[in-house]
Amino acid sequence: MDILPFNFRVLWFCGAWSEENNNNNNFFIRFLSFCYRYVIVILIYEFTISEVIELVRTHDDIEDMTEGLFLALTYVALCFKYGNFLARQNEISMLLDCFRRKTCQPRNFEEKMILLKYDRKAKWCVRTFMSISQATCIALILAPVVGPQKTDRPLPFKTYLPYSISNFYPYLATYLQHVGAIFYGVLLNVSFDSLVYGFTLHTCGQIELLCYRLSKLFKYHPDQYRINLGKGAMISECVRHHLYVHEIVRRIKSLFVWTVTILFIFSLVTLCTSIFQMSKKKILSVEFLSLTLYLGCMLFQVFFYCWYGNELQLKSKGIGDAIYLSDWTTATTRDRRSLLFVMAISQRGLKLSYYGIFNLALDTFTWILKTSYSAFNVLQQTSM
Repeated sequence: MDILPFNFRVLWFCGAWSEENNNNNNFFIRFLSFCYRYVIVILIYEFTISEVIELVRTHDDIEDMTEGLFLALTYVALCFKYGNFLARQNEISMLLDCFRRKTCQPRNFEEKMILLKYDRKAKWCVRTFMSISQATCIALILAPVVGPQKTDRPLPFKTYLPYSISNFYPYLATYLQHVGAIFYGVLLNVSFDSLVYGFTLHTCGQIELLCYRLSKLFKYHPDQYRINLGKGAMISECVRHHLYVHEIVRRIKSLFVWTVTILFIFSLVTLCTSIFQMSKKKILSVEFLSLTLYLGCMLFQVFFYCWYGNELQLKSKGIGDAIYLSDWTTATTRDRRSLLFVMAISQRGLKLSYYGIFNLALDTFTWILKTSYSAFNVLQQTSM
């Protein structure tokens, strides 16, 4: 993959993605790939359903309910993201093709370095998020083994079990099922989230590339006052590039923003319940460490959505400044109208939001933190 290779490589490993030109003609290989994909789908969805059932069974006890609630909601959100990704892979391929258009490709070293800067940011983002999440995964898996437990057969998570695990082999099989669910859950969750971060960052790269081209539209020559080498064609291409950027943002909103909205709603509950559980654990215990890492992952996840959404808004509003700082006075009347149109559209800014609510901006992140803290105080008073 030329766009977000690490993300799509992880999704390929999890059986959720395959390139059309990489399809194997061998029927046996394709059958194994099909089985592998849906074994992981069944594993994730079965684990989520068992968590939700256990959550309903323990709804009378606040401590037991909050212990299962923060992880259950994370997996419910993952199921929405997973189903959305599997059902709309053709649209994701079309979004990737938007970035591969000739207008969006670099033409010289300076333009190549602009896009490379944002590609490195996207890689750093997914690798950092994956490292923190995998550390949390290891802590959650080891918590039943290392720390003191209430039962003889402790499991990493509370799920509904329609069978007994008093014998060793059923217990071992259930434990390995939990390990597989959390391992693939982390890989998929991080990949889906950082996919949105990555597309947003690459869109910011395209906006900076457009600003660079707009600033170079009109060149000054020492032997002449001003020269213009195909200004009309270049301005038309910049307008077309600006329309491509809007199309990319529209596709990102259509594909991902509704699942991000569900994630934000669940994050309100997840943050306050995880803090509530941390207040019930010993500070130096493995359970406290795992919950701290989990809380850090949740904050990292929500913050990066809001941070890069906010950066997209700021970058898009900078298009008008790039036009104003260029030598636009040498343009023809028709070209000035085109540039004025781009400036007027850019002043609105490009926002990632779900029908105007849950706008991906830093204000939304602040609101989520304040609301979660208020809910935590209510939960503390209720449990006393």
